[in-house]
Amino acid sequence: MADKKKETQRALAKAFPKTEEGIAQLLHAQLYFKYITLYIYHMKQAVNNFLPEPDELFLPEDPEFETVNEMVRTVVNRTGALGASSDTSVYHAKVLRLEDAEQLVTIKEDLDLGELPKSIMPYEHARRILFENPENIAVIDCVCRTLRGEKGCSPRSVCILIGEPWVSWALEREKHLNGRRITQEEALAILRDQHERGHVHAGFFKDAAAGRMYHICNCCPCCCTALHTQNYIGAPMFGGSGYVAEIDRDKCIKCGVCVDACNFKAVSQSDDGMITVDESLCKGCEGCVGKCQSNAITLKLLDESVLEPLDLKAVKEKYGAK
Repeated sequence: MADKKKETQRALAKAFPKTEEGIAQLLHAQLYFKYITLYIYHMKQAVNNFLPEPDELFLPEDPEFETVNEMVRTVVNRTGALGASSDTSVYHAKVLRLEDAEQLVTIKEDLDLGELPKSIMPYEHARRILFENPENIAVIDCVCRTLRGEKGCSPRSVCILIGEPWVSWALEREKHLNGRRITQEEALAILRDQHERGHVHAGFFKDAAAGRMYHICNCCPCCCTALHTQNYIGAPMFGGSGYVAEIDRDKCIKCGVCVDACNFKAVSQSDDGMITVDESLCKGCEGCVGKCQSNAITLKLLDESVLEPLDLKAVKEKYGAK
């Protein structure tokens, strides 16, 4: 086991440049991936004050947390301070339609697309696609759901880590989230189940993952710290899917189900029942589409100069791979 940990530590270190910034990111990575429960706990605490009904949080007992608490809090505070703007953010996600997410968990060989253009990832930093051993996939319990205790949504085993060194390093060290390796077919089943529930597929990028995408979350608006940060603080945590929801007035029965189904508070209903989509808030997550009782909602493709989908096949054809 000790030799295996040394091997995965070397693999993790290799992902970062041997510069002052790279070493700082490597240290951040070790805190993030090993103590992600404590990391998200501090993020949720910061966001809690802005929620209409603040959450009571339940942090697992772990003597190591006391030792690393201040270090973790320091990197969380830095991440939060940088997250107010897409020009400085180093921790954010790309919203994915189900078919886009499915492509990402069924890659058969290493893939390097380099830094995605800002028309796909509208951020200055942390927008690289580089998957090494992408068939190595793991699932962990959603930290955000876990920290809410009994109020946290189920199922919890829904956060998908993709590729190395993240999968092996995290599974050997993180001990509170029931991590396990899964097949690509099992990853597809998780995505499809969460899609049926109306949740947000989101590919997360972070400086502590060498600026790369490293996992797909399946976020629910009641538990997700990133969605709370986006919806109640206005921090740009999510880049849109490249689509927005569009209402067919002839089919709409004004039931209002889509208002509750919207993950980004983009859908509203007037006193006369009229449904409206605020395109400045809509991220094209498909959450409302599957819940519409009259099939009145579809996704409209945006102008690619505004925002493009992370459709892996189209991206590879347009931009190529390295």
